[in-house]
Amino acid sequence: MHIIDSTVHPLKTPADMFSSMYHSDLIQRLLEQEQRFGESHLGGKNRIGLFDLDNTLLVGDIGDAVFAQLLIDGFALPLSWKNYRLMSKENPAFAYIEVVKALEGISMEHIIRISKRLLFSDQEYLYCDGEPVRIPKAHPLMREVIRLLRDWHYLIFVVSASNDISAKVAGSVLFDIPINNIAGIKPKLLGDKITNAVLDPIPVGVGKVAQYRLMCGDNMPMIVATDSMLDLPILQICDPDGTAIIVGDNEKLFAKAREELSNAICIHRVPSDALLLFQEQHRVA
Repeated sequence: MHIIDSTVHPLKTPADMFSSMYHSDLIQRLLEQEQRFGESHLGGKNRIGLFDLDNTLLVGDIGDAVFAQLLIDGFALPLSWKNYRLMSKENPAFAYIEVVKALEGISMEHIIRISKRLLFSDQEYLYCDGEPVRIPKAHPLMREVIRLLRDWHYLIFVVSASNDISAKVAGSVLFDIPINNIAGIKPKLLGDKITNAVLDPIPVGVGKVAQYRLMCGDNMPMIVATDSMLDLPILQICDPDGTAIIVGDNEKLFAKAREELSNAICIHRVPSDALLLFQEQHRVA
């Protein structure tokens, strides 16, 4: 098993940081993988990438930000920000479902508008009940990964535990991924209004694998990326010769991936914090 860590490179100047982003070990690994398997698909390899959205492709969480913005805007939702945060710590899978159900009565169009408003905001944080909530931005390194994979004619799929409406907006607007290749927790709609019911499969834990299977069948992705321990099941379906990308500093997930994934899979770690956003904002043309 190959383990590569991009979180520890010394970064000094903005120019150095920008150069590091585009010439990282991860990009080199993907180039080598493409050279090895891309030309002929020897062994039946698939040009497929499977990605989590929040805190993986994004720096931040679009579902959380939309929920916080609705509360700030004065919507009388049945779930407070404080209770949602407590629920997220105690039972995150349950919390992800409940926060989508809490959107009951709001129109799909309004969720689309708020999602776009946040994604195009130049602000870094919202403040909900006195707590900062990061406004999601595209993760610069992961955006470069998606760009490369698109150039190599990969099919790219995103499966998220955020609400399906906002997930589709974020994935399509920021990464130009087709909305049919993006899935979140789907609220049942009554006309244009969200109800307090969600549709199966619920893309949390093994439900993410079920959702991916609906979109792509039994094809094993060559590249899988996530930040969350709940997403271990999608890492486990990575092609044995593929690349598993772990975003952030989740040591438990990293240890579990080392323990359970095929020894042939390259596990690559990348940072998730605002450092990469700083690079993007200060890059030298």
